[in-house]
Amino acid sequence: MKRTIAGVVLAGGQSRRFGRPKAFALHQGAPFFTWSVAALDPIADELYIVSHPSLIDEFRRQTDIPVLLDVERYRGCGPLAGIYTVMEQSRADWVFVLPCDMPYMRREVAERLRSYIDPTFDAIVPLHGGRPEPLVALYHRRLSHLIAELLDAGERRMAALLDRARVRYVDAKQLAGDEDVWRNVNTEEEYRYGREFWPKQT
Repeated sequence: MKRTIAGVVLAGGQSRRFGRPKAFALHQGAPFFTWSVAALDPIADELYIVSHPSLIDEFRRQTDIPVLLDVERYRGCGPLAGIYTVMEQSRADWVFVLPCDMPYMRREVAERLRSYIDPTFDAIVPLHGGRPEPLVALYHRRLSHLIAELLDAGERRMAALLDRARVRYVDAKQLAGDEDVWRNVNTEEEYRYGREFWPKQT
């Protein structure tokens, strides 16, 4: 049976360190968020953007992709709330999330990660440098109840979800030979000058 995937770009952060909404900064002439969309589009049965109320009008000017706000109960509660919101909106089996600030992400990486889907697991998560990349990952919709339980308890950390879910971890080296795809742009200096200002990998 075909497994359906909802592709989700998470764009609800305040971009405080960047100083302006990162989703609309340009990389090679296109807004950051469109690179995440391009990585997800070939493998997703439906696409969503989860954003902040202050950004929703600009997203709607720039794209026809449905733009969602977190369900009111969990509004402002971070990525877990965004994932839960899409699980409430969509009937897809899996939610594939990407952040809006990883303009070097590529379609091939998303395709390879999708190939690791296994229904005996609740989440498929890359391990990059030995650390999970929970915002570049797939989550089964059965996790919606656990996410709600965590949020109701005031727990917003993605790590808390991974601790309680059945996670299939995938070595990032199996997904991409290029380290750049895992870079997210946090500051104006990183944006303007690239590698020179990126933190060193440990």
